[in-house]
Amino acid sequence: MKAAAVVLLATISSDASATAFIAPPLTSQGAVKRAYRVTSSKPTLATKSNDEQQQPGKGDLYSDDELFDLLNLHLALNSESQQEEQQLNEELNVASIPGIHDLVLEAIGEVSTSETKAPTTTNQLRFDNLQTILREKKPLITAIATDVDGTLLSGGQVIHPITRDAVLKAINQCYNNSGNDNKIKHFFPATGKSRQGAIGSLGNDIGPLLYKCPGVYIQGLYCIDREGNVVFEKKLTPLVVREAEQLVLDCGISIVGYDGDDLYTAEQTDVVRSLSEYYGEPTVQLVPSITLAEHENCFHKLLVMDEDVDMLTTVVRPKLEKLAEKHGVVVTQAIPTMLELLPKGCSKAVGVQKLCEALDIDPETDLLCIGDAENDASMLRLASIGIAVGNACPVAKSSADFIMTERNDEGGAGLAMEQFGFD
Repeated sequence: MKAAAVVLLATISSDASATAFIAPPLTSQGAVKRAYRVTSSKPTLATKSNDEQQQPGKGDLYSDDELFDLLNLHLALNSESQQEEQQLNEELNVASIPGIHDLVLEAIGEVSTSETKAPTTTNQLRFDNLQTILREKKPLITAIATDVDGTLLSGGQVIHPITRDAVLKAINQCYNNSGNDNKIKHFFPATGKSRQGAIGSLGNDIGPLLYKCPGVYIQGLYCIDREGNVVFEKKLTPLVVREAEQLVLDCGISIVGYDGDDLYTAEQTDVVRSLSEYYGEPTVQLVPSITLAEHENCFHKLLVMDEDVDMLTTVVRPKLEKLAEKHGVVVTQAIPTMLELLPKGCSKAVGVQKLCEALDIDPETDLLCIGDAENDASMLRLASIGIAVGNACPVAKSSADFIMTERNDEGGAGLAMEQFGFD
């Protein structure tokens, strides 16, 4: 699979309530090596074309760790260090941010600052945090959890080849090698889908392999280990379901109840059918003779659905939020045409935490999480490294440690796994 380098720059932010790295476009195979170390006897700087070569300098004589130490010594002794730091803190265009190697060389005078300056970007972070993340956090990552819709999958429920290869690599490292001496020990989906929905939507290459994996399904309400044993689940009460059904009836919209891999509705509509026809969920069963509230096992979650996104946002959501406040339940959203009602105190983060406990994973040190939507925000905050793909919503981006420039349809999730998970 093609390797790619995330070229990161951290600058100072004095007023941001949440900090995030922006990862600019990842380019070609071998870019990781080119961005972090000079491998050629006649090196070419990342900021120059391949035809423009120069004589070896400090970057060829020192390792990256030595360069970082040299940088710290330089900043301590050089009376002009404040001016150089200010140059680093200028807002940069993410498309032309230099690699860490070039950034260090610039600070010690090996690279012209004119080669790395660029226009404004909105996300800034202290440079010293970059050392902490890459040196201290990444080496400890042993588990990867990722959302499915909008993260692994893009429009049309398509998985980008880079992301497909990264997922296959993760599953192979975790579950196909005896002894498992690989860095990554656990890979699992953390999705709003049912288990069968995730398997059905990820295609023949990946879908069946999920039977080998643990998983967090139905927004963290149905969590299983590798053997399929339920390690955590929680359901709504019949009273909440009954009042939600009445709200749906008053608004003239659709509703679907999730009971594990079984989905139910009181009326088949186009938006209900799209769950199986487009999103790969099991076929929704019609229960016209009874209400959903009378379903014997009750439901893990409810989907409140309509194709009119504006009406769902401005009319239905305020009413559903009021119902949720009354009963102490939770409203979240992953897809614009669907609102989700979850039991009290539940979220993807809770499900991820419960599964991590069962797998002996410390999410605050061991876990890399990747997501794109409002319902992913809590698990991105929980993880040691939380990554939002380039198409993520503002809530997810503000909760992430890193924001990929690449979208889901550009392999953003796969590139994130390569850069921040694997060796």
